Amino acid sequence: MNQSKELITDPVVAANQHTKYLGILGMLWVTFLLITVFTAVKTFSIGPFVLNIAILAYPFTYVFADIFTEVYGYRVTRRIVWTGFACVLAASIITYLYSIVPPSASYADNEAFSLIFKTSPAIALAAIVSFFGGEMTNSFVLAKMKIFTKGSTMWARLIGSTAAGQLVDNTLFFGVAFLAAGAFRLEELIPLTLNTAIFATAWEVLALPVTYRVIKFIKHKEGLDAYDKGTNFNPFALK
Repeated sequence: MNQSKELITDPVVAANQHTKYLGILGMLWVTFLLITVFTAVKTFSIGPFVLNIAILAYPFTYVFADIFTEVYGYRVTRRIVWTGFACVLAASIITYLYSIVPPSASYADNEAFSLIFKTSPAIALAAIVSFFGGEMTNSFVLAKMKIFTKGSTMWARLIGSTAAGQLVDNTLFFGVAFLAAGAFRLEELIPLTLNTAIFATAWEVLALPVTYRVIKFIKHKEGLDAYDKGTNFNPFALK
């Protein structure tokens, strides 16, 4: 969907603008990211489908990432993703250290506490690898499709980029979590990967009306609509 000409489309300028909403959106993204990491070991069933409990919060990270890329550009998304990963790593290390501190005699729940947080470094590794792959794939596909479509058919960009990102994300997460932590059984890997990716993409489709309005509102308020022409899409680049 093309925006009016007065909106800033240069991704370099957009990445260095003083913004009203980016800080708030970034904090919300990190919040949902941390929720996902620390709840990802639980599974549940909807009929015949086995899903990861984190799927209830997890799709929000993709909605926010879509907003970052669509409004502010790939550079900003990359910067936020790296910041989020640093937060996950710090939280995982701290909670792991908490879990190995000997409890007081009156604390009766240490075993349950340790059961969750002693696995967090391995789960954090899975999350960092998978979120990095998934979020960067999502942002890359979205940015490239925006250029290819000249800003039209935003619904196709949002769904297509989410589907690609989710497939990469879930394949990496469940694979690494299985290999590094033994968090899931081998027979669960393919159903969990496919079911979670499909469910999250379906969630994105259902959220489209809201996502559309939020993106349009933020573009108008920020005066930004970044097109990543000439952008360096190396996910490890600092600029």
